[in-house]
This record gives sequence, C-alpha cells and structure tokens, in this order.
Amino acid sequence: MPRALTAAILALACAAPLAAQGAPGLPGQGAPGAAQDSALIAAVQRQTDAYNAHDAKAYAACFAQDAQLIQHPGIAQVQGRDDIYKTFARVFREHGKVQMRILYRAQLGPTTVIEHQVVEGLGGAPVPSMVIYSLKGGVIQAAWFVGAE
Repeated sequence: MPRALTAAILALACAAPLAAQGAPGLPGQGAPGAAQDSALIAAVQRQTDAYNAHDAKAYAACFAQDAQLIQHPGIAQVQGRDDIYKTFARVFREHGKVQMRILYRAQLGPTTVIEHQVVEGLGGAPVPSMVIYSLKGGVIQAAWFVGAE
C-alpha cells in the first residue's frame, strides 16, 4: 500500500470528543438542529472508538454497506463495508499502536468535517489530514480525505 494511501486511510480515524481534547465547541450547540447534530456526532464517535480500539469489525459497522472512502479530489480507494473491514483489519495488524487526535471539527447538516492527525503508530512525525464525512441513517455513507501531501 503506498505511503500516501496508508497515511490517508489511517487519517480516516476519529472524531474524539472535543471537550476531552480542549477544542472549541461545535457550531450550533443548543440550536434547533442540535439533537440531529448530536446523533451524527455520535455516529462518527462510534467509528472513532472502534478505530482507537483497533476493532475492525465495529469500525466497518459504522459505514453503510455501499460506503466509499475517497481520496481527494475524487478517487475512490475503498468501496463497501466488507472492503473497509479488510482494509482496516490489515491497518490495525500492521500499525498496532496507531491512534488519532482531533484538532478541529465542524458540523453542517449531515456533513461533518474534521482535522486530525495520527499521533502514534507510524514511527515518525504526526500525520495531518482532513476528512469530510457524509452521514445518513446513522451510518457513514462516504468519507473524503485530504492529506497534507
């Protein structure tokens, strides 16, 4: 797997609770759509928890059956829940200490954008990335990732 793709797939990781990391609050907290925003954030949080626990089965379950992981500007890299499971089982096996840290998160309707970095597991400096998640029905439909390279 090319390094850029490996870094991008690892960067798909998480959206840990911002309060726990000292990041600013989410736009729209307390607004009429706050309950929907909370449900979407919870869906991404389940994915985060599974990623940081290195649980490929739970991680893949956070995605729709036909979900796509797309490298910006639009190249599908991984398609479908089964391939997501296989890809992340390999990532977790090969990078046993990989963990992520959220730097920023924003919510706009069914879309969540996060900026984060790999902080362990690659044997080098943190790897920054941004991910745009599209959610529907409590699962991730697509994730577009943009690396720093």
